[in-house]
Amino acid sequence: MFLDRYLTEYDDSLSGESYIDPMGELVIWSSYGEQIFQKRVNSISNDVRNYTLNLFNHYVIRSVEEAIKDQQIHLSSQLQKKCSNIRQFYFKHACILYLENLFVYSMLHNEKKGADMTGVLGSLRGRKNWTESDGNPELLFVDNSNPKAELLKRQVSLGVNGRYRTPMLEMGYFDVNYDYHHRVAGENDRWPEVKNFIESNTPLKKLHSLLLEHFSELLQQKKAEPVFLFQELPEGIAKAYFNAFTSSARVGGYARDYWLGVTGLDSGASGALLTVLNEAMQNNNGNELEAEDVVYRALKLPLHDEEKEKLDHLIQLEPFLSDAMLLFSLMTAKKAQHKDEVIKQWQDDFKRTESTLPRHAGTLLNNSKLIAVVQGTAKLRLNKLLQLSGAKTMDEQIQSIYEYHSSVMSGRDQLPWFDIDHSGLIKVNVRPSYLPDAKGWPPGSWYNSYYMPQFKSLVRGLQGETE
Repeated sequence: MFLDRYLTEYDDSLSGESYIDPMGELVIWSSYGEQIFQKRVNSISNDVRNYTLNLFNHYVIRSVEEAIKDQQIHLSSQLQKKCSNIRQFYFKHACILYLENLFVYSMLHNEKKGADMTGVLGSLRGRKNWTESDGNPELLFVDNSNPKAELLKRQVSLGVNGRYRTPMLEMGYFDVNYDYHHRVAGENDRWPEVKNFIESNTPLKKLHSLLLEHFSELLQQKKAEPVFLFQELPEGIAKAYFNAFTSSARVGGYARDYWLGVTGLDSGASGALLTVLNEAMQNNNGNELEAEDVVYRALKLPLHDEEKEKLDHLIQLEPFLSDAMLLFSLMTAKKAQHKDEVIKQWQDDFKRTESTLPRHAGTLLNNSKLIAVVQGTAKLRLNKLLQLSGAKTMDEQIQSIYEYHSSVMSGRDQLPWFDIDHSGLIKVNVRPSYLPDAKGWPPGSWYNSYYMPQFKSLVRGLQGETE
């Protein structure tokens, strides 16, 4: 029950977003991004190599579990005392940490041969351990109770497994307890198709076979915390990791069809965005496209009404969220300024009027389908922001933004970034925000991304290797 609220409802006080998202808009716009990408892509799940590595790691763990059950692999008596039930978190976490660390060290071992270290989680501390041990670091089979087993703080949550856990939960590979026999309502067992995917790819198949043999030896060590030095590993494991996971482009070349098939990212609204990005990247201008450019281009493609609506929501919502953030940024750009100075900038430099925010808010309030997308905290915040529809003067709008921001910060048990005194003087209590560039923030422009940069990253990997 204690964990339930963190697993089911957004709580931005638990993340660094409370420091970079003073307007609390992330939980709003992310709801619309999740609707498009079906929670398959987010700010931390956007790399095809890590996506595939996490799937592969869990396939190995599942295979080890089955081999133990069938008595093909045996646990030492010491290890049995540590994890009497292999379905308990101790065993799962020990496997996750061991496999993630083994990947990091294998990439470091093959870096001079071309292994791409970009996006390899844990590589910073891994490189330090690698250097200090002269290329022969320890690999411990133990859960996160022993800090020596981790290359990242809270690695089970912040490593590859933690970052890609939510998409895999959503797709039904396992449940919150890492039960691989769990079924999502209406979904078939994922693991037969995973087996087919891995066994049809020679590097993955070979690596899987080598790791099963290695785990058979590892788990029979007469130690409560089995350990291997990297240079004691069976010959071929590091090379097999290199062959299978050299780079995101290498993985994208063989995993593209599998991931597009199971995620559904090649259909509907996300499929239209995929088509636009694929074409742009083939023409070498994918990096130049902003989020709004991709959405507008995608809307020109044939789409069912309900999928078109998902993209339309972004076009209708974002100018409002962007302008609300702009007004907040102007209010916090100086340590102290009178609100009349903010109003002058808003109108003269940024070409907004006193009707800009109320007009946008009123339009959104009348769009019941758009409002219905958000739930919980996102709904509460959006509804509070939309109260700007009734703020007719700039004085009222500035006060409304202040009250909204204060409520967001209060929910985080933090103080607001600024106060307004009775004379209209705005006093900023933290480091002032940067003063926005009027040329870079024209009317109608977007501030939030809706996971478009992250989707670009995934699509870039899915493009595969270029000759």
